[in-house]
Amino acid sequence: MADEKKAKKTADKKAGKDEKKKSTKNPFKAIGSFFKSVRSEGKKVVWPKAAEVWKNTLVVLVVIIIVGLAIYAVDFGLTTGMKAIKNAAATTTTTEAVEEETEAETEAETQAETEAETEAASEEVSE
Repeated sequence: MADEKKAKKTADKKAGKDEKKKSTKNPFKAIGSFFKSVRSEGKKVVWPKAAEVWKNTLVVLVVIIIVGLAIYAVDFGLTTGMKAIKNAAATTTTTEAVEEETEAETEAETQAETEAETEAASEEVSE
């Protein structure tokens, strides 16, 4: 049993050394191997025909136009709505300001009339 454990440890050490040797491989060979695999994968690609490319291009352009018009419509609607809200707020504010000015003027006129009547009454009494 002890011999088996020693043999196993020795085998594990050798496997570890083999892995280290594999990792210290020539980097230029690794790069060359990478490009060879890229080339072999490129040969496996099935490229579409020209007619299929045109068809897909037209589909993409039509979808882009439809989505663009939808975004434009939403943007236009929101812009118009915001302008309407802004104008309504400005009109309300202007109307309220005019009403306040009219009320202030009416109060001033009423107060002036009251003062004039009071003065006239006081002059009649003093005569």
